[in-house]
Amino acid sequence: WNFIVQKSDFYNEIVEISSDATATSSGAITKLWYTTLRKPFYQLSALFCAILSGMILWSEATLSIPAKFVSPFAVMMSISEALVNANDGNLFLWLLRPLTALLPFVYMAWCVYGSLFKLSLFGSYQLRGQRTSSDLALLFNAQYLVRLQFPLGYNYLYLLKYNDNDTISSTCAFASLMKNMETVPFFGTSFGVYAPLLILALCGFTLFHGYARILSACGIDHEDAIFLNSTEDSDSSLETKVNEGITLLRRSRQQQQQQNNPSIQMTSSHTIV
Repeated sequence: WNFIVQKSDFYNEIVEISSDATATSSGAITKLWYTTLRKPFYQLSALFCAILSGMILWSEATLSIPAKFVSPFAVMMSISEALVNANDGNLFLWLLRPLTALLPFVYMAWCVYGSLFKLSLFGSYQLRGQRTSSDLALLFNAQYLVRLQFPLGYNYLYLLKYNDNDTISSTCAFASLMKNMETVPFFGTSFGVYAPLLILALCGFTLFHGYARILSACGIDHEDAIFLNSTEDSDSSLETKVNEGITLLRRSRQQQQQQNNPSIQMTSSHTIV
């Protein structure tokens, strides 16, 4: 709640900058970002992330197909390798190959680790904002982060179709290390190919608001359920909740002003009497 109040005060200060003729250059830049630049930047970022997510989902769905042309990332790597071989000595093209391989992997890691840190299923081991996480929570999540990096990297090699190379032991040391899993029946062979298909079901569940529908059916008052079942006539509509939040913020601001200025509190008490 305190964080929400601080954010509200911050946005109020941004609004007041436009009416202040003596505003500093940093304040003007902050106002320009929040009023003009932030929306198109987030829209372009959302479009970029949507394209990457679609490429990842398509690649995960076609893991069992050995052909490289079905994986967008494998095609990108093949094109970058061809450009590097055709223009030997070009520094930009030499950097293009690792960047082409690194960018999708960084995005996948960001999605995986970001979701892990937002989970609230670990009880006292979950991470909390404002630097209030305990030492055990930090160690617990760091341990899971280390555990996830190996299957994530192995899955990304499948997306690049590196597993189809006959000389894999000489071209990719990590894949050569993970190849020892093939001694384990099912979990070390075909499981790594077909298990990622579950992400398609999870994405479909999210796309059709399955989580919000379950919360709404259970009668749980949650923001996702409010956005899904928002109607103007209902008490749980989005507009009603927004007005309720504005009222609470104003009441909190009045209480803060009364604490900072006792004369306001005395005046209000006399008015009530």
